[in-house]
Amino acid sequence: MEDFSSFKLLSSLNIGIKMIFPIYNERALYLPQEKAIVIADLHIGIEYEYALQGVHIPSQTSSLLDKIENLLKRQRAEKLVILGDVKHIITASQGKEIMNKGGKEASYFLKKLDEIVDVFVVRGNHDGLLRSKKARIFGSEGIKFGDVAFAHGHAWPSEDIMDARLLAIGHIHPHVEIKTKVGYSYLKPCWVRGKFKKKEFLERYEKGNEKMEFIIMPAFNPLCGGIAVNRDEIAGPLEKIMDFDNAYVYLLEGINLGRISNLKKIFITDR
Repeated sequence: MEDFSSFKLLSSLNIGIKMIFPIYNERALYLPQEKAIVIADLHIGIEYEYALQGVHIPSQTSSLLDKIENLLKRQRAEKLVILGDVKHIITASQGKEIMNKGGKEASYFLKKLDEIVDVFVVRGNHDGLLRSKKARIFGSEGIKFGDVAFAHGHAWPSEDIMDARLLAIGHIHPHVEIKTKVGYSYLKPCWVRGKFKKKEFLERYEKGNEKMEFIIMPAFNPLCGGIAVNRDEIAGPLEKIMDFDNAYVYLLEGINLGRISNLKKIFITDR
């Protein structure tokens, strides 16, 4: 197994004059040339949905704000890029009062972030009514900084950003299933890095960069569920053009577990 050094710069992948790398043991990327922290899938207000199911968890909003502020200070970042699902959808049928509380929590969250950093948000499928007086909010087609493109992943990104060297997305909440020797299993959040299928990619993005790589980010909020990439099928349109089986899985501490196709064939044993 490789250690985190092989992944620090996406296996030394230079993105033009820019580079991007995951922060060790965190669910965040850092884009040095933009002085930007990148995170995805906050799902602010998810605690209210748990409450509807009889599971009462204290609000994690302040804790998430503190964690983000610490990351910004540690990296001396000036920008924060959020790849969608800032808020968590709670429908009126689940309870209007709860829905309103969740919406207010998300608004408060963005307001506090606006006070400390320049915020860029790419809308996710949970962000339809997301509003902010200061944060720059973009559509699901995504945005691009230099040769690094960003989207949520629930919809097709715009062709305008698919000429980049790298696409970072969220949406999937990737985990890897770990099985113990006594038969129990649990999930650990992970990164997924891979390439696109050339033929399928060019059929969708005629002017895109066929050598583009992708990275799927773990959800920043640890309360979010997710899929086990070595067990489940992924959701979203990009799955049609991703060479997912040949993508690599990395734990947050940087351990390269290998290709997804191999991880599907074996049990990952917790020693």
